[in-house]
Amino acid sequence: MAKKTTGKKHKIRKIHSRKLVIDDQGASSFAGLSLVDQLASRLGIWSFAQKVLPVRGGRHERIDILKGGVAGLLSGSRGTAALEAIRQDEAVLRMMGVKSLPGEKGFWEDLAKLGEKQTLKGMHRLCAGSARQVLKRLEPEDLQIEHGFIPLFGDGTLLEGSRRREGTKTISEKGSGLMWGAWMFGPMLAAHHLCGEGEGEQRALFDTLGSVLNEVVDPLGRRNDVLVLMDSLHGDGPSLERLDAERLMSIIGANKLDLVRKRLMDLPEDAWKKVPDKKRRKGLSDEEVCVVYVQCEGWSQKRRVVAKRFRSEGEIIWHYSGVFSSIPPRRVGCHEETDLNYMIRIWKLYDRKMGMEDQFKDLLTDLCGHNPPCRELVRNRGYYALLALTFNLARGVDQIAGVEERRNLRKERRRYSSRLRINTLRRHLFALPGLIRVHSRQLDVRLIGGGRDHLEWFERWWQALARC
Repeated sequence: MAKKTTGKKHKIRKIHSRKLVIDDQGASSFAGLSLVDQLASRLGIWSFAQKVLPVRGGRHERIDILKGGVAGLLSGSRGTAALEAIRQDEAVLRMMGVKSLPGEKGFWEDLAKLGEKQTLKGMHRLCAGSARQVLKRLEPEDLQIEHGFIPLFGDGTLLEGSRRREGTKTISEKGSGLMWGAWMFGPMLAAHHLCGEGEGEQRALFDTLGSVLNEVVDPLGRRNDVLVLMDSLHGDGPSLERLDAERLMSIIGANKLDLVRKRLMDLPEDAWKKVPDKKRRKGLSDEEVCVVYVQCEGWSQKRRVVAKRFRSEGEIIWHYSGVFSSIPPRRVGCHEETDLNYMIRIWKLYDRKMGMEDQFKDLLTDLCGHNPPCRELVRNRGYYALLALTFNLARGVDQIAGVEERRNLRKERRRYSSRLRINTLRRHLFALPGLIRVHSRQLDVRLIGGGRDHLEWFERWWQALARC
């Protein structure tokens, strides 16, 4: 009979006394934010900000408040208390070249100045300029999706709101809140607008489209590669005509138009083409596609609709859906619009819209953008302008420093993430502790913990940003 063995009990070391030693040697809990500061300096963001923003009177300079706001939001601070953690971190302030920052009341007052018309215009230019500078450092293939397109995604979202908050509107299907609209060009936030009274998602997007094209798309020479993706809320005549006037290819949802739905349901059976099993969506028992043309009252021309109907497993009734597509068949490798492959490829491109919507989570969830901090619209506009700049700088660190690894995975035909969440960057990189020394215009960042993998990761990205 085998002898029963028992493992040795692990002896817990007891601590009999505890002693507190405070030794401040220029240490910071957020030495990893040096990545963001390095990127902003390399791209000339702070220099550009001083050119486009009016001078702020008083004790604190506006550029210092911008730097502190970006660092504070990326450290996890929120709302009008965004500067509080960074304001007392002398090492980070020294790294950013900031002498001092205002308290919560001073920051709240400065939000009103950021939201003023002239200053807000400069903040919007700063947002577009930061997106342009990051995208300029990337190759086209780093941004492209299928068939060489670079997505330009426009959408709006309803933020938290109440009767006390200026600009709150009620939408029967979505509830009450402030309407915020934005354009994403590739991974970057190109333009945004927080709506006031009488403004809606439509105006927020199409009033800012010109600045996106003039300040981001055209300077990069990418207009011929742009693919506009929008949901069915924008599938109306004025939206489509505006995109045609700008010579932009687009795929826009058409489900909100009753005419489209009625037309699809009235089509004969032989108008539909069956999607092969290998190309059919998972979970669907049947999927069929076709192309039709519709012209609503008041429209100057007919519009092509790429339609599909589908049934899930166990269903009997068909579900109908359609999108407006202005993409020529030859642009996606087909000879004519009635080609089954053309219709399948258009829907596959439109499916990319869901991935673009997920990019807003970084700003709305990771940076807590769903919660406007003030009652006054002008202050909230200033705050969201600061959020947009923060988002672009964090996303720029991810895109520029992580591009080599993504390229290698793409060459090996392996799956890879097109971006990292801002919460992930904060947890693994931005929140690394370290000692910061500044002497003779030389910045020394000495990391003092965080784990070997994180430190190696940080070193790779530091070197990549130094070369951008």
